[in-house]
Amino acid sequence: MDVHTGALTWLAQGAASNLLDRLVDRALDGSPPAPAWPRPGGTPAGTVEISVRHHSAAKGRTPVILTLQESGSRTGTVFSLVLGNTARIAVPGGDYFGAAMVVDPARRTLQGIGWSRLTVAARRTSPCLIPAHRPSAPVILQLGLRKPDGTPLFRL
Repeated sequence: MDVHTGALTWLAQGAASNLLDRLVDRALDGSPPAPAWPRPGGTPAGTVEISVRHHSAAKGRTPVILTLQESGSRTGTVFSLVLGNTARIAVPGGDYFGAAMVVDPARRTLQGIGWSRLTVAARRTSPCLIPAHRPSAPVILQLGLRKPDGTPLFRL
C-alpha cells in the first residue's frame, strides 16, 4: 500500500465512524474555529493555506473533510471546511500530505476525493491546492469506505 492509499484509508476509517457527521456539522454550522495543529514542532512554524478545488454541481455550502499528515506518519489531524474556503493552519516546517473528501451530507454521497503533497517552509506561508475528482467504485472499495456492518458509507 503506498503512502497515498494509506493516508486516504486512515481518513476513510475516521469517516466510517461518527467522525464524519461531527465534521460535516462543524463545517456547516457557521464559521468554524481556526484550525490548529495539535503537536508542537521542533522547527519554527510556517503557515499552510489549503484550498480544495472541485467542480461541484451541488448548490449552497458543500462540506469538505480535510486531513493533514506529517510525512511518514500513519495518523493525521482532521479539519472541516466549506468548499471554496481556505484553511490556514500553523504547522512546524516540513513535508506533509493533505487529503480531502467532498461530501453531500443530504444525499450521503461522496462527491470528490483528492490528495496532494506539500512542503511548509518555516516562517513563511505555503499555498496548497488539492484537486478533488469524482471517485470510482474500485477506489471506494480500496479505501474501505464501509460502515461496521459492511454497507457502503457513501453512494456514488
